[in-house]
Amino acid sequence: MTIEIFDPELCCSTGVCGSAPDPSLIRIDAAIARLQAEGVAVKRYQLSRQASAFTENAVVYRTLLESGTSALPMMAIDGTVRFVGRYPTYDEIQTVLLDIMAKKG
Repeated sequence: MTIEIFDPELCCSTGVCGSAPDPSLIRIDAAIARLQAEGVAVKRYQLSRQASAFTENAVVYRTLLESGTSALPMMAIDGTVRFVGRYPTYDEIQTVLLDIMAKKG
């Protein structure tokens, strides 16, 4: 399983810096650490730093063209965009992962 996170512009690679980081960034950072510990590959991209990642995923690219950067963050799981405009909780991610595993048999 591979998770790709298409972040809005952040002050650093995780956005968890400065004196008052966004709580949703702290939550997704913890979820990423937990998922990686469970063996899930997680990649994060920022538009100004890895622009090609945003254009290589047709859904991400189309969504950005239609909605602009307000659609960020987006999360793709195994190449399919599952969350748009917000960071999901760990439990929401797990639900999608379990559903994908069940469908694979």
